[in-house]
Amino acid sequence: MQNQPPKYVSPPGTWRTKLALRAASVLFLIIIAGVGGSLAATPRVEMTAVMLLVLVPALLATFIWDAAEAICIWKREGNRGIHPGAVVAIDLFCWLGWAVVDLFLVASGVTSRPRYLIEDYSGYDDYRYTYDPSKVTPEDAQLEKDIMGKGEALVAFVSLTLIVHFVLFVIACYETNIRNRMPRTVYVMQPIYGPPSAVPGGYQPLGSFQGPPPPGPPLSPYQMYMQPPPSPLPTQPSPTHTPELKGGPDRFA
Repeated sequence: MQNQPPKYVSPPGTWRTKLALRAASVLFLIIIAGVGGSLAATPRVEMTAVMLLVLVPALLATFIWDAAEAICIWKREGNRGIHPGAVVAIDLFCWLGWAVVDLFLVASGVTSRPRYLIEDYSGYDDYRYTYDPSKVTPEDAQLEKDIMGKGEALVAFVSLTLIVHFVLFVIACYETNIRNRMPRTVYVMQPIYGPPSAVPGGYQPLGSFQGPPPPGPPLSPYQMYMQPPPSPLPTQPSPTHTPELKGGPDRFA
């Protein structure tokens, strides 16, 4: 006997919403990759470490997951997608991971202090180790604006990706709850019967026996001596009447 949960099928509106959110997530990931790559390729901007250590792993992992779930929703019977329990776990890691990426981008100064990402920034006083706005060249000022604009775009699309995966996480939690509350279907395994066994040579079916019955198995010594036949009831002799001879013993005199 096997006790298995039933196959939960999402309503058309739900699976279409999930498919649209996956497509939106893939689109946001492509935009994030483009903006981040543009920043990393800009001369004198130190964004290579941020791209390689933070953005690239998050982009690859999320893209593979979104593509796999979207393909399952589109191709599987009933548009069921991957198991809701797995979706809960993976989308939880996704939106938490993108929250960390968002905080890291903000903390790195890409939106607030972009001058820290510019190599040989002209606004620093090498003798006093301070920031002097009067020494900023027009080239560095324009570069600073470009970094801030691209950084704000990065933070915006990372936040949108976070929101999308949080919504998908909530939907998966809801579907998992419905799946667990549905009555389970019990499957009973029927016994497998093999082919009929061969009939022994000395055996004949009932009704086709001819001749005297075959002798039974011989009794063991234990059965022969420990099971004596029942003895008959003892008989008492019945009294007989002896006739008295006439004359008695005197007749022999």
